[in-house]
Amino acid sequence: MKLWKVCVLVLLSGLGAFTAVQAAPKATDLKFVMYYPQVPPYMYQDENTEKVVGLVPEVLQDFFNQQNIRVQYVADNRTRAEHRLYQGEVDAILLAKEWTQHPEQLLFSEPLLEHQDYLFARQPMAAQGQLAEWVKGKAICTRQYYIYEALTPFFNSNEAARVDSPSELTQLNMLLNGRCDYAFMNEHVANWLLHHHFPDKQLYRSASGFSPVGLTVAFHPRWKPQLAAFNQYLREQQQQGVIAQWLKFYVTKS
Repeated sequence: MKLWKVCVLVLLSGLGAFTAVQAAPKATDLKFVMYYPQVPPYMYQDENTEKVVGLVPEVLQDFFNQQNIRVQYVADNRTRAEHRLYQGEVDAILLAKEWTQHPEQLLFSEPLLEHQDYLFARQPMAAQGQLAEWVKGKAICTRQYYIYEALTPFFNSNEAARVDSPSELTQLNMLLNGRCDYAFMNEHVANWLLHHHFPDKQLYRSASGFSPVGLTVAFHPRWKPQLAAFNQYLREQQQQGVIAQWLKFYVTKS
């Protein structure tokens, strides 16, 4: 009788373990585009480890772990990445709603943070003044394919000349080499580049920023069930100061 009871207990234990294994949730795969040319401090590949690092991967890692989401970072350029997101070939990219061709076809998160563009110059700029006064008759280094709402009227009227470059790093190089009078850039990206690539160079920026935009994640519509939890997670990270801490860490990281 005792032997029979032992066998039953062993069998039940085995069934319990099997059930537990079967009940384990299956990981969901998510393809997140890392832009190329890369955009530090938000998301970029570490030169030594080849690991994708930056503010965005650091902030979102805990959420993906909690939701049992397995992230694969794939490199692509800005234009092709947006097209692939519409087609469902990738799942998420960093993209502002106002910069998309078909925003109605995508889902957008609440912003991780807000950023502005600034004019950067080789010489100090007047503390007072209007954008129209600063850019009139000037050449401005810009990022290829980017839409600059603040500058578009001046480019369209030929009051200012647009000088495109493939990356923000090239923008600053062109500015320093005298290829343009100003570089018009995201404040966080510019701060990272100046700290990491041009620590001995002195550049000046406009007293005020332009075109404030939220740094949001654009998702393919199939991720709608997860969007509310994702936004709640972002709010918690903002309230706890986590996002600001990671931004400071990556901008000044040596």
